[in-house]
Formats: sequence, C-alpha cells, structure tokens
Amino acid sequence: MIDALRRQRNDCVPKSNQNPRYLRYSNAVSALLWLIDDLRAEESV
Repeated sequence: MIDALRRQRNDCVPKSNQNPRYLRYSNAVSALLWLIDDLRAEESV
C-alpha cells in the first residue's frame, strides 16, 4: 500500500508540498509508516 501511495504521489505535478494532493499523499505515507512502527513496538512488548 505504501508503494502504491508513493507511486500516486510521484504522479502529482508539481512535486511540492505546495501541491495539496502531493502533500496529502506524503502525509499518508508518513502516517502509515508511523502506525506500522507503533504496532510492531506493541507486539514486541
């Protein structure tokens, strides 16, 4: 899923945080990575 979001983000023009769509895809990728790390940390406890 993260790869799919990154591909969609890379199709956005311009590739800049000034582009709301590009920024939403970037934030979604960051949020998913954070969630995955958080869940892994919970599992290891």
